[in-house]
Amino acid sequence: MATQLDYEQNFAADPKTVLAMLQDPAYVQVKGERTGSYDITVDVAEADAGGVAVTCTRSMPAEVPSYAAPFVGDTITITEVQTWGPPDADGSASAVVTVEFNSPISYRGTIDLAAGPDGTKVSNSGSFKASVPFVGGKVERVAADQTERYLAKEVTVGSEWLAR
Repeated sequence: MATQLDYEQNFAADPKTVLAMLQDPAYVQVKGERTGSYDITVDVAEADAGGVAVTCTRSMPAEVPSYAAPFVGDTITITEVQTWGPPDADGSASAVVTVEFNSPISYRGTIDLAAGPDGTKVSNSGSFKASVPFVGGKVERVAADQTERYLAKEVTVGSEWLAR
């Protein structure tokens, strides 16, 4: 059984501006640094049908409960790939997201970006799957909680980026 993640972010800018930010390698680098990551690499490349693939690999200290530590180690290495389709005329866009960890857990989901009441609404939806006997569900919930904190911090970093 997988653990579902649904998280909404709001940015005070139009969808085209927010999409450009999310695909900007300088922003992805800063976001990684500001969320406690190191050894960050970012690659932005063209994808099928005029889309864009944003790949970010980063490491961070593993801050996990004791029952998860044997499966994770001292450091978590994360490779996230957001494959964005081309934006619609109004700037809305969607991405398929995959996240691989240096542990027996992964994430698969989507990001939907569209105009919202005060700018742009970014909806993150997906699921974590851990292949760990007995404690897999607990590990998934820890990953989901940490991802929600990461996405909340991304709103702060993104809002500061957009205000510059």
